[in-house]
Amino acid sequence: EVWFDGANGGDGYYGGARERRAIDHLEYYRWPEIVALVRELQPRACIFGEAGTDILCVGNEMGYAGDPCWHTINEDCRQRNKLGWLYLGEGESQGRAWQPAECDVSIRPGWFYHAAEDERVRTPHNLLALYFNSVGRGASLNLNLPPDRRGLIHARDAAALREFRRLKDAIFARNPAREARVTADNVRGNCAAFQAANVLDGNPDTYWCADDPVRQSILTLVFPRPVRFNVIRLGEYLALGQRIDGYTVSAAVQGGWRELAAGQSIGSRRLIAGETVAADRIRLEVRSKHACPAMTEIAVYHGAELPWR
Repeated sequence: EVWFDGANGGDGYYGGARERRAIDHLEYYRWPEIVALVRELQPRACIFGEAGTDILCVGNEMGYAGDPCWHTINEDCRQRNKLGWLYLGEGESQGRAWQPAECDVSIRPGWFYHAAEDERVRTPHNLLALYFNSVGRGASLNLNLPPDRRGLIHARDAAALREFRRLKDAIFARNPAREARVTADNVRGNCAAFQAANVLDGNPDTYWCADDPVRQSILTLVFPRPVRFNVIRLGEYLALGQRIDGYTVSAAVQGGWRELAAGQSIGSRRLIAGETVAADRIRLEVRSKHACPAMTEIAVYHGAELPWR
């Protein structure tokens, strides 16, 4: 990934002279030549910036994506200052251009190292909340780690990252859904290649899919015994695009179905955190206006330390 960020004139050195200039930042830097060089040397690199963009930076620099978060957009993202954070954070359902969202944020108040900020490093729980609100909404998390004057990551930053990793690993250590039996009210061509069981096998290359005319479907997980969980993880099969534009998750609680969550986008990953419930059945209803739905994962977890605790 290659970022071109902040090149827009202002104070700086131009031709060896320190002065203030107002420039046409879309023309001054000869972006087509720069892009051509990147494409030549690293054809698979993703570019972000005034040069044209392959990814969608959500723009708020706060580390969270919009909800819903669509990986497609219609507007020219180079004009992001005019589009506003809401549009950049959410994208646009059924947009023409595929530009997966990315959330950038720093582990400190600023982007560079300052000793005065050593006491203001983000806490592990705050990093976990950022993870749920970026990766957990289908985006990528681009976390800035400024090297100190030694050229190293400061010990406080490293400690926060290690504890964040411990918290995250503890939440996702065990997935009881792997023990469940899953059925779907429709399977594409009644073919084993698209069976409902694919959402539980942990393989991102296999998926459940419905027949072409189907726009709404239900998958039901049945457990051998009630399981306790407070995190649900869903994933679409993105090789076919982001198709699902509505979902509802319910659990069988005290003899009836109780809605736990509902929303629009799923994307590559949707993390839903809530209160702990115990249930022996979970139901996922998915809806899609434009193409049959395709899912690669349904998982549940129980975390002792969730972001808001």
